[in-house]
Amino acid sequence: MYLFCCSCLAPAVVWIWLKPFILRSAIVLITMNLSISEKAILGFTVLYTAAFAVFFIRKLNIEFIAYIGVIIFTFALLYGTLNKTKIPASILAGISLWGLLHMLGGSVQTADGVLYAWKIFPFFNGGGEFYILKFDQLVHAYLYAVVALLFLHLLRNYFGNKHSEFLIGFIAIMAALGVSAINEMIEFIAVLTVPDNGVGGYHNTLLDFVFNFAGALFAVLGFYLLHPSSRA
Repeated sequence: MYLFCCSCLAPAVVWIWLKPFILRSAIVLITMNLSISEKAILGFTVLYTAAFAVFFIRKLNIEFIAYIGVIIFTFALLYGTLNKTKIPASILAGISLWGLLHMLGGSVQTADGVLYAWKIFPFFNGGGEFYILKFDQLVHAYLYAVVALLFLHLLRNYFGNKHSEFLIGFIAIMAALGVSAINEMIEFIAVLTVPDNGVGGYHNTLLDFVFNFAGALFAVLGFYLLHPSSRA
């Protein structure tokens, strides 16, 4: 009966919770001088965030309800500062896609459990969580590739030609790893407070860091390989 009531009330709860975000997004779409792609990315993000909020509230999934809040905060910050940061639409789209992948990772079921637990290919199988390659690891690499490119954009705009591109690239990678450390601390809080959470143990955490670093490193290297004039 309790779960039935929660399922019935979920849309109303989501509306009350997300109403400020949805209304603020509508105001931003109308009043800010956004490009068509920026408006489309924000609208797409609002739609899937609201849909998954209903889903996770019905499931009483506290962990992913909290992640909904993280997505809302992230996009409020990105769009609230867009007039100063000038973040490219490609990076905004990349972050939005991460949000969607994250929501799918905690909701879609596979033979291995939720999508995040999906074992894609056994490049290495050390038993238990020590397994490469899983969907979770790909998402980690992808996310921190995008985060590194975000920091690279911000740093290059701020410093201009005052410092070497090698230094700027190195700082971008380290900044991305700093964000990844905050994410792991958030996951640790989930371990301490949320029963039956999907956060793994020590091997999972260290593999997360490895893929975070790999994603950030290859993104920065790829940027300079594709933009050789930037290294001048």
